[in-house]
Amino acid sequence: MKTRDQIYHRDGEKLLRFLTTYHALKYEQVMKMFGNQDSIRSLITSLNKQGRIYYDKESGLLCDSPEAANNPDHGTIAAFWVLLDFEKPILFHTSGDFPVKLHFFSEDEEYEILYVPPEQEILVDHVMKSLPRQEVLRLVVLKDIAQAAKLSIEGVLAFCVVDEDGVVSYYGRR
Repeated sequence: MKTRDQIYHRDGEKLLRFLTTYHALKYEQVMKMFGNQDSIRSLITSLNKQGRIYYDKESGLLCDSPEAANNPDHGTIAAFWVLLDFEKPILFHTSGDFPVKLHFFSEDEEYEILYVPPEQEILVDHVMKSLPRQEVLRLVVLKDIAQAAKLSIEGVLAFCVVDEDGVVSYYGRR
């Protein structure tokens, strides 16, 4: 059983870090990250009442501000579902810059999760080719698996499609 200090201090700091890093996540994502504990539900309610986070019940988003709920980054939300689905233990994760939505480390490997919006395949390909090649494994989130044929990104471990319920499907593992 966690003490009140552990819940409101350590878990609170962790929750606030997630929300300030990613700005908007689904309530279910946060619950899955924390192990779906009643104490986290209480913490969310308390932080929301204090105005330190914003919970948009209609969209199911937990945000660092009401503005983030008005314009959530769906690519980041999809990338976070992929992160939560990752099988190996995750040591550290943080947000990235376009087109990378997330960077994370697992065991002794570095990963990136990219998001490619529909009709943006050429742009993302161009951006990735302009960056220096890094020894990083890539997971590429797509709206539709047909987009994969339009991409030539190096180091792709798998293409991922995330449905509305956060279920991740993997394709073309290399």
